[in-house]
Amino acid sequence: MIGPFLFGVGAFIIVLVSIDLLYDALKLVVREGYPAGLVARAFLYRMPQTITLTLPMATMFGVLMAIGRLSSDGEVEAMRAGGISFLRLAVPVLAGGLLISALALVLNEVVVPPANNASNQLLVELAEGAVTRQGYLLVQLPEDQPPQIQLYAAHFDPQTNRLRDVWIVKFRDGKYRDQYTAESAVWRDTTIEMKNVRHWDYDHYRQERVQEFDMEVGTAPWQLKELRKKPADMPLADLRRDIQRMRKLPAAARKKLTELVEYYHIRLAAPWTALGFALIAAPLALRPKRTTTSVGLGISLAIILAYYIIFNTLRVVGEQGALPPVLAAWLPNLILYGVGLGLLVDASR
Repeated sequence: MIGPFLFGVGAFIIVLVSIDLLYDALKLVVREGYPAGLVARAFLYRMPQTITLTLPMATMFGVLMAIGRLSSDGEVEAMRAGGISFLRLAVPVLAGGLLISALALVLNEVVVPPANNASNQLLVELAEGAVTRQGYLLVQLPEDQPPQIQLYAAHFDPQTNRLRDVWIVKFRDGKYRDQYTAESAVWRDTTIEMKNVRHWDYDHYRQERVQEFDMEVGTAPWQLKELRKKPADMPLADLRRDIQRMRKLPAAARKKLTELVEYYHIRLAAPWTALGFALIAAPLALRPKRTTTSVGLGISLAIILAYYIIFNTLRVVGEQGALPPVLAAWLPNLILYGVGLGLLVDASR
């Protein structure tokens, strides 16, 4: 199983790199004019994530080739004649699937997040526009709708959420209505607490000064696109912390909670697909005809395609709230295990 598994890892890495990473890298080099060496380095940091994606696929290919070889050479029939059941024969294969699943979980938690963050940091430095590096902050809220608030701060510390030299504009009905300036402010949850505030009311053409003023903006600072990491770049502990923090926010600021909870459980569930693919591949490989490399790859891709159609369908259903996010994340694996166990029991008769 080891040889075909390693071959499968290499083959699927080439496929994923050609489809995804290569296009993005060439775009940065050709369109943006970034140095090819630094872009290559940034995308090398992405390789651990790519490798973890290939592990379940390569597991299926390795099992198909290993059991297929035993079957085509008559070894399976010889073992059964000697009183060894196919279920016993499958035990080392399933142990290998379990080991690969555990390896994928460790890689996803320990290696992938820091590697992805190193890649992001390098690309940010190339772009020369990092908010957190330059210190200033310029955003509109909400970020994905027509703006109700525009916020600028000459300096923003994402560790303490303190802002300095703040300028805020509020819109109503798409029109410029209020302007606030402050020497300093603190962004606590979804409220910005400002000090030494000057307010211009353009509806009534008046100006006023207040010592302190709190403004509800509907978003916590760690939710900003400029500041937050992608879920794929975060350890599970950080994802869990964000979920707990989001649950404490007002309802209007919890729009992404269901999606984040679902993704957290997807991160937990995804590595265990290797065991599920091993369960399915072992009985499928029992055929009198020799399983060639091309046949093994074809069967692997067909099953993987079917799995990911189910996976993505349930993911969308979960994001829409039609299924609990935990069930939407784990149901593809449950289906995979159910089908695999059924095939395994049938092959053992």
